Amino acid sequence: MSIDAVLAETRPPLGTLHSCVCTDRIQETGDVVTLEFQRTDGRRFDFLAGQFVTIRFSWDGERYARVFTIASPPTRPQRIALTIKAAANGRATRILHDHFAAGCSLEISEPGGDFTLEGRAVEKALFLCAGSGITPLMSMARALYDTGSDLDLAFIQCARTPDDVLFGQELRMLRESMLKLRVETMCSQMSGSGQPQGGGRLDVAQLARLVPDAASRTAFLCGPAGFMQAMRRHLIELAVPAERIFMESFGLEPSPANKAFGSTEAVVTFERSGVRCESNEGETILHLAEAKGVYIETSCRMGVCGTCKVKLLQGEVEMNDMGGLTEIERLDGFILSCCSMPRGDVVIDL
Repeated sequence: MSIDAVLAETRPPLGTLHSCVCTDRIQETGDVVTLEFQRTDGRRFDFLAGQFVTIRFSWDGERYARVFTIASPPTRPQRIALTIKAAANGRATRILHDHFAAGCSLEISEPGGDFTLEGRAVEKALFLCAGSGITPLMSMARALYDTGSDLDLAFIQCARTPDDVLFGQELRMLRESMLKLRVETMCSQMSGSGQPQGGGRLDVAQLARLVPDAASRTAFLCGPAGFMQAMRRHLIELAVPAERIFMESFGLEPSPANKAFGSTEAVVTFERSGVRCESNEGETILHLAEAKGVYIETSCRMGVCGTCKVKLLQGEVEMNDMGGLTEIERLDGFILSCCSMPRGDVVIDL
């Protein structure tokens, strides 16, 4: 079954939210915590390894919505684990890191995304990650372990220091049980505890040394945008076909080519709000709404989660989304405001 068929068969509407309660908290590193949740209705979670969810919660009278990839495997469906790094300037992740513990409640959406092994003919795989980008790959690795898979897998984690390495002990345990799993860790700096440097930054020569058969593997990359773009270039240089390189999309910027569709003469009207404004080249509907004080609930801001959907009443937009709308929603005239730029005058039902 193809990946499109798998997703079509398993994907409920992304907008569906389930009330959940935190059941456990694990401090992974100084600024990374894993929170485990279960549904309050007692039902199991249904997702594919590598997918993401949107969480929504309230704190001190403010509402927050954020997207996180799932760290736990679908083979353990009673709970869902989210591994969250407290961003320096991120209020929502700081609240989750500093204050959430067993008993705290929030809402979790249905899963989304096609960053998964399911539906793909993968004979040999390469997992390549940096920072908290390890989470969807850990979901996949844990699922492979639980199902007794003998997939030939090379797993490379890049971290700033040895103190920042995530799931190191668990990966070593998996390596002992999974005969075809190879695990490598690369650290760019020494740790605060004085541990030795772990190999420096991963360049193409080191990647070739660590994975000499890279050209025969299907690669899954997740991490900061700059890291993924650099690793993709390295892999292509090592003769990995571009169609066998898959990247988790969070943090990627829209391409300049797509931005070029924006019109400097467009007028955007938010009909129910009575607001009209002119659009500059490359400005999205969401950016214009926020600039004019028109509220649109948002989360991933990448066209993935579907949170910021609005109805287009008149006109056309160029929408560079990543699967955040169902086909029915598209036919009904909905667009994702975070990645839609007007092509001429448009009217939005807001």
